[in-house]
Amino acid sequence: MAALRELPLFIVQELSGPYGPDVTDMVHRIGHWYHVYYGGADFDTEETDDEYEPAKLKSRKIRRLISKQAEFMMGKIPDIKVTCSARDKTETVKQNEAAMQSYLDTVLKKCLWPDKLLKGAKDCFIGSRILLKLSIQKNKIGIMFVPADGFVYDTDPDDVDTLTKVVLFYCVKDSEEKVDQLWWRQIYWMDNGRCYVSEALFDGYGDKLKDTESTKPTGLDRIPCYVILNDGLSGCTEGESDVDILEDEDSWYNKMRSSNLDTIRKTMNQITWISGTRPEAFDKLKFAPGAVWDLPADPVTGGAVPTVGTVENSFAYNSAYSDTLGNINENMHDSLGIPDLSLEKTQGLMTSGKGLRMLYWPLICVCEAKWNAWRPALEWMAGLIIQAAEVFPSLKGVYGDFNQDDHEITVEEQYPIPEDEEEERTLDLQEVGISRSIKSYLMKWGGPNRKGLSPEEAEAEIEQMVKEKRMLEENFDGEIDFQEPGE
Repeated sequence: MAALRELPLFIVQELSGPYGPDVTDMVHRIGHWYHVYYGGADFDTEETDDEYEPAKLKSRKIRRLISKQAEFMMGKIPDIKVTCSARDKTETVKQNEAAMQSYLDTVLKKCLWPDKLLKGAKDCFIGSRILLKLSIQKNKIGIMFVPADGFVYDTDPDDVDTLTKVVLFYCVKDSEEKVDQLWWRQIYWMDNGRCYVSEALFDGYGDKLKDTESTKPTGLDRIPCYVILNDGLSGCTEGESDVDILEDEDSWYNKMRSSNLDTIRKTMNQITWISGTRPEAFDKLKFAPGAVWDLPADPVTGGAVPTVGTVENSFAYNSAYSDTLGNINENMHDSLGIPDLSLEKTQGLMTSGKGLRMLYWPLICVCEAKWNAWRPALEWMAGLIIQAAEVFPSLKGVYGDFNQDDHEITVEEQYPIPEDEEEERTLDLQEVGISRSIKSYLMKWGGPNRKGLSPEEAEAEIEQMVKEKRMLEENFDGEIDFQEPGE
């Protein structure tokens, strides 16, 4: 990884603005965060003699916490919907809407979108930011997430949300000798409203390899990249790493657990003491179960009978240790809003959908804040995927044909918390005809898989219900045969 070595100067020189002087330090910081994520935070051990090696157990708790947050936020894939904005949707508009949605879904499926989204979220939380990149060709669309140590970028001075230049780099071949290193570099930039891309291979000194450079227009009116920042403040271009927030506490967490292991290892076997016997007798004693000792008296003691005893281990620090370790663990969970669902803490808690939602509410709030950065990125991605079919019409033959129409992209997150749908559905049904209309009920519950209908679909459903009711009434009246008594 680029973070594990000195970043070549030619990469730094590609940049302007504030990134140039600090880009090498930034890449090394990102490499350190990945090191902590995979291996756990480092900690110092006490110096001991050569006969004893202190325990150094790393819990890798940061890795588990970040994974849990990403799985809760992205494990259930968010819905990305295409909606044509026409107020009165004709049959043609509806068909275009369905075709555009099918085209988008096919692209996401072929790009293995669910797996990439989950892994991209983890990289973003670790490295403080992530680059969402679309590779658009005449017959193929690719989606990828580039970790923070694989790109740098420039923005418009008056608009930090507009990219003007993106540099992606990767060490293809590593070596101690820079002349033997092989670096791949790709640059996207804007010129007169059009996007261009350049690729080349370099050695570690920045010398370009012969016949490896290619420059061409992308055919797009924007750079096909989107930078997603993790938290941060106004004007921040790097974001914040969740690893950086948790590292100090994880270090103490690991140190305390390791020190506790050392204490147990040193004192888990009781200490046996002997008084009043000859010193040479100790070499013949056996500590096996059921062993019998013949202890000769030491002449120095005047023939007194030797005595034997043990020193028991009290572990008096256990309560303080548990409290301190528990506080550190709780702070780490609170930093990411993740509930501690240990068995002793969940006994007696409600297991309904509302109870679980309350339990996960801090994590939901944290994820909603992160969605403020992720939602526009996914909307941008879906919009560019649809626009790409207009730039390269051959894509419609690969992913599905459609007619371009005015549309909107919406992204709805899906958290893996069960809802009390049956109870809510029953209560809503009781309100029909009293405080709500049939149409509003159908818009919420009437669709397939209990998904809401659009206003037009709800009205069509009501019309169908009226028609069927009339048909039943007419058939029922026609089948009645009145007969006089006694006939």
